[in-house]
Order: sequence, then C-alpha cells, then structure tokens
Amino acid sequence: MKDTLLLRMRQAGWFDLLLMLLALGLMFLGLGAAGIIQYNYQMSRMPEGLSDFEIRENLGALASNRNSFSSTGLLMVVAAVVGFILLAIASYYRDKVSLRAKKNMAKARVVFQYIFAILITLIMLFPIYWMIVSSLKTSQELLLPVPTLWPRDFQWNNYPNVLNRAPFVRYLFTTLITTLFIMLGELVLGILAAYGFSKGKFKGRDGMFLLVLGALMVPIQVTFVPIYVMISRLGWINSYQGLIVPNLVSAYFIFMLRQSFKAVDESYLDAGRVDGLGRIGLIYHVLVPMTAPTVITISIITFINGWNSYFWPRMVATKDEFRTIAVGVTRLRQTFAGMETANYNEIMAGAVMAIIPIVVLFLVLQKYIMTGMSKAAMK
Repeated sequence: MKDTLLLRMRQAGWFDLLLMLLALGLMFLGLGAAGIIQYNYQMSRMPEGLSDFEIRENLGALASNRNSFSSTGLLMVVAAVVGFILLAIASYYRDKVSLRAKKNMAKARVVFQYIFAILITLIMLFPIYWMIVSSLKTSQELLLPVPTLWPRDFQWNNYPNVLNRAPFVRYLFTTLITTLFIMLGELVLGILAAYGFSKGKFKGRDGMFLLVLGALMVPIQVTFVPIYVMISRLGWINSYQGLIVPNLVSAYFIFMLRQSFKAVDESYLDAGRVDGLGRIGLIYHVLVPMTAPTVITISIITFINGWNSYFWPRMVATKDEFRTIAVGVTRLRQTFAGMETANYNEIMAGAVMAIIPIVVLFLVLQKYIMTGMSKAAMK
C-alpha cells in the first residue's frame, strides 16, 4: 500500500519539484543555523560600546543574514511538506474517483497550467513594459517616491532628444557592421571546423575537439586581459578590427554544428562525391541545407549576442565613431543643466530603440531557434 502510494506520488510531475524545494529549504536552514552559530561566536568576542551599525559591519555574511536564511528555509520546508501531503491525498484518491471527476480534474489542471504560464510570462515581460512606459515619462515623474504604472503625460519628444544628445545613428551603424561581420565569421569558421571534427579523418581529431570543448570551461573574463593587451599592441584600439576579430570563433557553436553534422548519414556525402563535389561543395550543397535549422539558430544567436555586446566594446572603443549601441546607451546618462535629476527617461528611450531590432528578429525567427536547439541535441 505504502509502496503503491509512493510510486504514484513519484509518477506525478510535482514530486521532483517538491523534492527540490525541500532540499533547498534544508540548505537554507543549514545556512541559517551556521549563521546563528557564527553570530553567537562573534558577539561573544565583540568589543563593548559599539553601535548597531558597527556591529552589523563587523558581522560575517552568514551571521548578518541568519534570519533571512532561516525564514526562507522554514518557508520552503513547510511549503514542501504541505505539497507532499496534498500530493499524497490526490494520489490516494486518484483511482477512486469517477471518470467525470477525472475529466474535471484534468481540465482544472490545464487551467492552472495556463494561469501559471501567464503569471510567469507577465513577470518576465514586466521589465520590458516598465522600460517602455518609463521612456514616455518626464524625468520628475520617473523619480516619484510612488512609481506610476502609466505615464501621466506622454513625452514622445524623449526619442528625438536621444538622437540629438548622442550620435545614436552612428552607434546603430557601428553595431550593425560589427554584428554582421562577427556573425559571418562565426558561421564560416564554425562550419569549417565542425566539418573537420565530424566528417574529417585525421590523426588527433578527437583530442583537438576536446581542446575546443575545454575552451567552453574557461570563463570569458579570464581571457579579456591577454586579448586586450594583444589588441593594444596591434594598434587595433578604436578600430573595427579590435571589435570584430576577437569574436570571430565560438567553441559552443562549433560544438552545436558538429553534433548536427554527425547526424547526417555518410551516404549523402558519398552521393555528393560521386557527383563530383569537393569538400566545400559537400558543405555548401549537402551539410548546410540538411542542418539548416541549426545554422539559422546560430546566426540568430550570434546576431543577438553581437548586438547586445557591452563589456568588450567598452574596453576597446573610446571614441563615438566606434562605440556600439549597448555602450552608447550608457553615454546618455547625464544630468540636466542646473538640476541634479538624471535623465533616466531618455536612457530608457535609448534602450527601447536598441532592443527593437532584436525583438523583431526573435519574434519572426523564434521557431528556428527551438528547432535548431532540438536538432543540435540529437546525435
């Protein structure tokens, strides 16, 4: 009986989520207990006469957040226990209810799934909504103690002001040029490398591919300094070469393309060789068309990453003619003459103008992203 009930509970989709919630709750409770121990230990050694602020400054991270950890962990554990109880009750009575009741429960489950999906969607879209409405407010309204969810007076002139305050058109042009060349380079070099690692036959192929995978494990921040030094010595600061060349190869995209190319049967390549195709012909006429969803997905992701790139362009571009759109938006942050109020409304307007191409591109081609990701996961 108990084994059957437990099996039914484990077959439910909520069991693993509740188990993860319980594990997280216990982890937070452990952090809270460690914080309480650290707090008692540090307070016993704390000099007398300190103010509350000085005591908080001298406490460790666990001691300072002991109450937050404990309350969060307790809330998670209670929610998990209640969820397990409800799941056990539902699993016990699942086979004892009538067919009509089962259909009603199925409909209610679908309704709850839609409600949950809508709530998650609203939460994710709210920052974009807030950015858009903030771009249409006055600076004074934007900084009110109680924020307004809708502009009291639409300020459409914020967008022309952005174009007048900074060379925004130049930022857009520079971003478009660098993004297109980066996308082209990652596609061409990634396709050629993926062909060699998937269909090529040479000594050390798998070992070299392991080195490429190893590049995925190196944080990109680690490579910024040596690459910057090399770019500086080449004289490529404030140049298109400095913005483009360090981003021409992506180990992750090589991995995705290799997985897609390996899924193509060798007989198609043999048929192409019989027709007189060389290596480039096989890639262009056979592999790329048969793995088009993955290639399109990589193109979209590369374009989005290049368009939103901030840290590297910020390092190598110090002149307006070579700044990208992400860096250019930060240039809009300045105060009005004689006032201490920052023009966050114009910053939001610039951000809206910057994301419009990405949003349109994603909405039009989102189906290719999902298809390409699923294709790349298949071997």
